[in-house]
Amino acid sequence: MIKALIFLLVILFVFFLFFFSSKFKRKTLVLSLSILIIVMFVLTLALFLLENNSEEKQYNPPKFDGEKVIPGFFDEKN
Repeated sequence: MIKALIFLLVILFVFFLFFFSSKFKRKTLVLSLSILIIVMFVLTLALFLLENNSEEKQYNPPKFDGEKVIPGFFDEKN
């Protein structure tokens, strides 16, 4: 969820930058776009490299034993 929020904020920044680009000088615009491209590249790289797909965890769902509900839990294999 945080990753999506970061990407939305960056896209909003891009639209803001292009909307007001006529007020900026060319050198400032090129510098901001290059920084933006570098940030987007780093965020995209982090999205793919930091994805944690640990298949060693097994989820045990909640159960009803007739009197009370036993909550679900993750069983980690070490």
